[in-house]
Amino acid sequence: MRGLSRYRWLVLACSTAMGSCTLPPPTKPARQIDAQAARPSLLPAAQAAKVYRIDPGASTLHVLVYRGGPMVRLGHNHVIISSSISGRIWQGASLENSGFAISVPVNSLIVDDNDARTAEGEDFPLNVTEDAKQATKANMLRETLLDGARYPDISIQSIRLLGDTDTPRVLAALRIKDQTRQIVVPVTLRSTDGSLRVQGEFEIKQTDFGIAPLSVALGALVVLDTLKVKFELVANTD
Repeated sequence: MRGLSRYRWLVLACSTAMGSCTLPPPTKPARQIDAQAARPSLLPAAQAAKVYRIDPGASTLHVLVYRGGPMVRLGHNHVIISSSISGRIWQGASLENSGFAISVPVNSLIVDDNDARTAEGEDFPLNVTEDAKQATKANMLRETLLDGARYPDISIQSIRLLGDTDTPRVLAALRIKDQTRQIVVPVTLRSTDGSLRVQGEFEIKQTDFGIAPLSVALGALVVLDTLKVKFELVANTD
């Protein structure tokens, strides 16, 4: 009972802290690019590229959120997933004529699903309570974090594909809220008749997008700035 009371206190403290967070300016922000640069350089229609539509039911997106600080054992890591990814991938005769445009709705993100936590291993023990899941999602969508009311979607668009056809490096523009940053993502492509599978992972820092990670009790319990993003996209021809 004593441990449970401490846990409830911590959840309450987290909720309060989330509402009072300020946004410290990052010392070395990731490269910001304008809206024009975020657009694909070539349109698939102009290249007679094969166009695939992402299947949200068959695709997975996992965002891994880690805790830290001296009171780390009182918190838990999170797995945030989306089953509502939309967008298109186009595959031309060369990488220069290939690209993608993807959107992830933030208000339908799912927090700490048991299957997702199982898939990510021992750092993500099962059976997070429903109250804890709802509190995490409510905090995540607040104005100081993702601000789901004003910015309902996260978008990522290719700028350029480099390297090998089966394992290219993707230069892309990632937009979260009103901040756009350039990222490089190594991916693996597998194609069959009428379908395409794309796997990859990358890391981002919340502060690069103007988001202050949660900190409780003068840093005794914190959410780490770096998030790991893992995805497997399945897309089919129109």
